[in-house]
Amino acid sequence: MLRSVLAVLVGGALGTAARALLDAAIADWWALLAINAAGSLLLGISTTALAGAPAWLRHGLGAGVLGGFTTFSAVALASVSATASSAGWAGIVPALPGIAIAVGMLVACLAAAGAGLGLGRRIARGRAAGGAG
Repeated sequence: MLRSVLAVLVGGALGTAARALLDAAIADWWALLAINAAGSLLLGISTTALAGAPAWLRHGLGAGVLGGFTTFSAVALASVSATASSAGWAGIVPALPGIAIAVGMLVACLAAAGAGLGLGRRIARGRAAGGAG
């Protein structure tokens, strides 16, 4: 258990630092989309590809690195900020930009996670087939 906690601690610091670097390099909510979609893809891959790995490694990579890298609270903030800054936008639905960001992010991340799970399964099958021969 202590190994897992330490792996999450170190992984979280690494993931958060990586997110900060990307956030500084890419403007606005595009950085948020890239970060969360990439994190969802990588989490999907690691979940299936590392299913037999030690728990501390899975926890450190999943909850630690990728948990620190991705961030739902930033999605919520971007959505609310877009809604607040578009008061009267289109006159009819002022919340539309914020809703579009939230829904778009959700769809992109779900697609990335699904793709990651599929890729992870292929990696795991390839490793199993290579080890059996």
